[in-house]
Amino acid sequence: MALGAVTGVLALTAHAAPASAAPALPVRDTLPSGLTFEDCPALPAGADPTWWNCNVAVIAGGRLQIGKIDQTIDKPLRLTYAIGYDPETLEQKMIAVPLKGDPVRVTGGILGVPGTDVLPVLQVNAKPELAADPEFNVDAGTLLRLKLKVGVQNPLVGDQCTIGTKDDPITLNLTIGTTSPPPPNQPISGSPPVDVSSDPLVFKLKLVDNAFAVPKSSGCGPAGLFNGIVDWRAGLPAKAGTNTVVFDQYLASKAYTDLPA
Repeated sequence: MALGAVTGVLALTAHAAPASAAPALPVRDTLPSGLTFEDCPALPAGADPTWWNCNVAVIAGGRLQIGKIDQTIDKPLRLTYAIGYDPETLEQKMIAVPLKGDPVRVTGGILGVPGTDVLPVLQVNAKPELAADPEFNVDAGTLLRLKLKVGVQNPLVGDQCTIGTKDDPITLNLTIGTTSPPPPNQPISGSPPVDVSSDPLVFKLKLVDNAFAVPKSSGCGPAGLFNGIVDWRAGLPAKAGTNTVVFDQYLASKAYTDLPA
């Protein structure tokens, strides 16, 4: 079942049958921290909450490899978004909020050598951010399209340094199927959704992409003075077929009528 289809099924299921209508299945997996509904966005004026779901996707593990940076995902990253339907036209609408999660410490820091980043000035943290709203079920192979920029945090580069921008993002075409990347990468496969809890309704799935390109950095230091250093450290730009993401994701959903007032 496609991720976009999952979100639609969740919305319709929650509207048609509240969680209390059937006995809850036991939780069959350890759910990650951060799988909460605290960031559900406010609905548009006049929206009927019975036709809206709040969905929470937590990336609880996996791998993020861009250029020369290869990180295990060991801190949860949460995407919260609302999906609703016009009861007359059945037109679907979505409201997304910013990604939420702690910055990830980049192993090796500025020099890229493990153990050399003991001083704060040599440490680097990375924080993925949305560059555009997520897109679901884009085509037969792309179940989730994320356009990202990665904030680079270091005392020297300031607070505007990013890999990717709103106009030139890192575009991930994520699939639960098998990728078809250009060389040198080889195909990798994700995993389809499996329900692991019914109260709240939670699916577990694996999303992958290793066919995307990564642009150069920008905004690093005064007038971009340190862009070159960031690009050297990260191996940017990195052409398609040399980067990989694997997201072990949990997707939870509740109807807005079931959320606390």
